[in-house]
Amino acid sequence: MNTHNEPTPTVDGATTALLATEERLAVSAQEQDKGAVRIRTITHFESLEVPVLLRSNAVHIERVEVNQFVEAKFGPRNEGDTLIVPVFECVPVTELKLMLKEEIRITTVVTEKTDVHVAEVQRQQVVVERRVGSTGDWIADATMPSSGADEPSAKSAL
Repeated sequence: MNTHNEPTPTVDGATTALLATEERLAVSAQEQDKGAVRIRTITHFESLEVPVLLRSNAVHIERVEVNQFVEAKFGPRNEGDTLIVPVFECVPVTELKLMLKEEIRITTVVTEKTDVHVAEVQRQQVVVERRVGSTGDWIADATMPSSGADEPSAKSAL
């Protein structure tokens, strides 16, 4: 602020002092912490029971003696679920003849059973929190729903 005190002549010759004032404005910006926002994730682990169909194949082998003479060799054949593999042998007789010595019967047995396996699944939840001021408490932001809050459980999808 500037002040000028200079005498000013009047009409009758007397001097009077006029006061002149000037103001100057100085503007500045200052950064202030009015609050903060933080976002974090929480991972939840949950064990689910998952039904599983287990199937296994077993092979039953049986050797059956036949000991019959045959005219010619023949290949393996199927009877239902059983594969029959012929085993031939040439035996000396007064003449050489082909004899079916045995059959090997291979049967496939399929078994199924339902079992329950436990599997661990993960679900992440996002939490948005706000803080008023630089030292206030963190408060969950109700306007931002956390993920997983309105979603159906993974159990109901199974």
